[in-house]
Amino acid sequence: MFENTIYEFRKELENLGYCQTVVKTYPKYVVHFFEFTKEIPTQITANQIKIYQAHLREKPNQAKDGKLSQSHVHSQLLAIRIYFEYLERIQKISKNPFTLKLKSPINEIKIILTQEEVGTLYEHCRTAQEWAIMHLCYGCGLRRSEAQNLNVADVHLDKKLLFVRKGKGKKRRVIPITEMIAKDLEKYVEIRAFSATENETSFLIDSKGNRMLASTIYKTFKSLFKRTKNHPDQNISLHHLRHSIATHLLENEMSIEMVRNFLGHQSLKTTQIYTRINQLKMR
Repeated sequence: MFENTIYEFRKELENLGYCQTVVKTYPKYVVHFFEFTKEIPTQITANQIKIYQAHLREKPNQAKDGKLSQSHVHSQLLAIRIYFEYLERIQKISKNPFTLKLKSPINEIKIILTQEEVGTLYEHCRTAQEWAIMHLCYGCGLRRSEAQNLNVADVHLDKKLLFVRKGKGKKRRVIPITEMIAKDLEKYVEIRAFSATENETSFLIDSKGNRMLASTIYKTFKSLFKRTKNHPDQNISLHHLRHSIATHLLENEMSIEMVRNFLGHQSLKTTQIYTRINQLKMR
């Protein structure tokens, strides 16, 4: 029963329109919870969930020094809450044991790369793929999943427009491309034409000519970042490029509403985080 509910839970998340990251990670978070409790769903109590919350707050972060971030703990507990809400809705349990009141985590200070540090990243690009990833994830502000899902047909270099068909929460948006980015991506497209497998529609392709997976995009960026020797003690990810471009656009006096549309944020409050970061930098 348990394995079936995890599979059905994943399908439910897809049907509700959650992004692929949530669809992939939330079922895993639920499995980790049951591995910790060693119980089946019908036997879980509110106290066991509280004990697991305390465990998560003290759990070491395997990627870097310290404990798990507040946002990561929040995501794991949210996954468990949504799972039990789902079980209650389909009448697999008579009462939802999740009684914790989840508060949105305090926004942690985001690491923002300076424009000089971003320039150093571009200078250290060795392959067409690295250039393309930088342009898509910094210059166009794409999320990793959006870069993976991007198809050749979504990039209109002649009109200098990029279409995100499957953004977070299935939100679509159109991103303007600068003249420089358009020229560089045009060179990438020419190289891609010789490497892509027959009928491959993906814009980013791997060494075998197939769609480049999000994990490969991440590894390619990490390899590039290590060569720059910027922030050697920090766990810099692709998402920091989004943080950085948002801040740089605000520094160049783009309106917060335009930045919101550029990044594809559903709520203006999410974008307003970057205005506070920008204000802190100016002090």
